[in-house]
Amino acid sequence: MNISTSNDATSSVICTDYGSTTLKITSTLADGGNVTCTSDSAATASTTSTFGYQRLTSIKLSKPDTFIKTPGTKTVISTRFLKMTMDMKSNCADSDTKQSLISIEYFLNIINQICIGFTTIYMNWLCLSTGLTKTSLHAWLVTLGFSFLMAEAIMCHYKSNILTCNFPRATKTTIHWVLQVLGGGLGITGTLVKCIQKGFLIVTVHGKLGFAAFILCFISMISGLAALYSQKLKQFLSPLLNKTSHNLLGLITFVLALTAQYYGYETGFFVRKTTEDFRILMKFITLMTLILSSVGPLKSLYHKLMNVKKNYWPQKLLPPFRVILAGKENSSLRFSMFVIAVLFDLIRGKRDRYNIKTNVD
Repeated sequence: MNISTSNDATSSVICTDYGSTTLKITSTLADGGNVTCTSDSAATASTTSTFGYQRLTSIKLSKPDTFIKTPGTKTVISTRFLKMTMDMKSNCADSDTKQSLISIEYFLNIINQICIGFTTIYMNWLCLSTGLTKTSLHAWLVTLGFSFLMAEAIMCHYKSNILTCNFPRATKTTIHWVLQVLGGGLGITGTLVKCIQKGFLIVTVHGKLGFAAFILCFISMISGLAALYSQKLKQFLSPLLNKTSHNLLGLITFVLALTAQYYGYETGFFVRKTTEDFRILMKFITLMTLILSSVGPLKSLYHKLMNVKKNYWPQKLLPPFRVILAGKENSSLRFSMFVIAVLFDLIRGKRDRYNIKTNVD
């Protein structure tokens, strides 16, 4: 590394230019000239060049047209170069890691779309070929409703969803509630058809899980309507709590519905019409759909819960409840007191106590 100059000057402020192959430092001299420091060992980066400003110890240039070779100057410049090089490498590593994770999520979403498509196409073929009566009608409706439409609905806001990633948020919201209404309607109808056929006699694991999904689907759709108009309802319920509860209910409903379908492959309808190996394959595909479709909603739920914790945790509760929560009581009592305190203030209309944000996604 060499530093060249043409006049006497003292440099104190430098501008670092992070280029693609070299790192150049330029300082303006007293008479308007420049001091240039160039290093060929600077880290290279494939990202867009950025500019940063750092302050170095003043360097006295005493002889024109010579190179500075003092040990102190070399130490200062070498230290700065090392720090900037390490920062650049760290930023590049973080960027590469994030990009790799995004690529993996896109790839897994493609796999998930294939699983959803395979299940939907196969169930349509099986049910339509056997005639839409009794169990085949039930299986056809719940597959279209829960496994296809609801799965796509809960992934609408997922950033790595290849089908909706380029749509604006308003469009994603519209697609979400349209698919959810259609999917929930078909799922509820399919479950109700089977319940009527069985006289509401539910004894199997498949039936119990399906009926639980049937009930929660009703509740989830009502909460979805409230979430859709969260800004208009903010005088009665915080949009944060509104959308968090809808996210949680929708996810639980989907998990129960897909788990019910998993056990549905053990019923007599599939045992008579498919082989054991194929049923194992369908179970595996259903589990893959359940896990991969839940990634986006789980990430969204996590961020919402962090906001709930930030806005509602003990330091923002009424003093008596803060004392209770700070004590040594068991965790169940502390959580119960926390919920009661929040509901108490919400009923009294004291939402401003919590500094609740209204522009929560």
